[in-house]
Amino acid sequence: MINRERAIRFVQQNGSDVELARLRYLLHGERPSANIVQQLFGGQQEDGGFAPFWAQGYSSIDATCYRLAQAEQLGLDTNTSEIVDALRFLLWRQAADGRFTEHISVADSAPPWAAPGDLAAELYLTANAGFWLAFWHFTSAAEEAGRFLARHLDEAHHQLPSFTQAQWLACGLAWKLGQDELVDHLASHLYAQLPGSAGELTWMLVTLNSIGFPADRGVILAGAVRLARMQAEDGRFPNDEGQDVHTTLEALRALGPTNAE
Repeated sequence: MINRERAIRFVQQNGSDVELARLRYLLHGERPSANIVQQLFGGQQEDGGFAPFWAQGYSSIDATCYRLAQAEQLGLDTNTSEIVDALRFLLWRQAADGRFTEHISVADSAPPWAAPGDLAAELYLTANAGFWLAFWHFTSAAEEAGRFLARHLDEAHHQLPSFTQAQWLACGLAWKLGQDELVDHLASHLYAQLPGSAGELTWMLVTLNSIGFPADRGVILAGAVRLARMQAEDGRFPNDEGQDVHTTLEALRALGPTNAE
C-alpha cells in the first residue's frame, strides 16, 4: 500500500510544467496544451531525432526513445506529427539485420549503454527502439528487432547479454509480438533479479503494464510489492539520479489507485 495523496502532493509541489501535465493526464485524462507539447518536443532535429546530453547536434536513438516515452505519458499518439517524425527517424536508423546502434562518429563521447559497435549497447538500443515501434504498431520493423534480440538470448541464464534495462524492454517487445519463449525467459530472469532501485522498478513496471503484460505474473506482483516499500515519508519515490518527481509519477502509474491508503 502506498500513500497516494502524499505522492500526488509531492509532484504538485515540485514538478515542472511537463511533469504537472503528466500528472493531470494520469489523474484526469487531461490532454496537454499546445505549449506543453512544444516544450516536450523542443529541440527536435530535422531528421526527427533528438540530441542526447553527451553529443549536442547528434540525433541519438536513445534520446529519441526517451522523448517518445515522455510523449506516451502525456497521452499523445501518432496524431501528433512530432511522434511520427521520431518514429520515422528510428525506422531510418534500423540496420538490415534488425539491430539499432549509434553512429561510430560519437564513439568517443557515447556512454556505455550507447557505445557504437558494443553488443550490450546494441541489444539495449534495439530493445528500446523496437519496443516503441511495436507500441505504435510499426510491426514489421519491431519484428525485425525482436528476431535480432532472440538470436542473442542466453537461454542458460534466461537473459540477454546486456544491461538490466534491456531485459524488461525486450520482454515488453516480445510480449507485444507474441514471442512467448523470449517472454518466459526474460520474465523469469527479471522475477529472480528484480531491480533494486525505485527508478528502475518504476521503469520496468510502467513498460510492462503499458503493453498489457499480465498483472498476475510474478515479476509484476513482486515488483509492485518492492516498489511500494520504497516510498519516503514526504510521498516521493527517491531516484538515484535526483529525478524524484519523474519516479514518483511513474510509481503512481505503476501501482495504480487500488494501492492508495
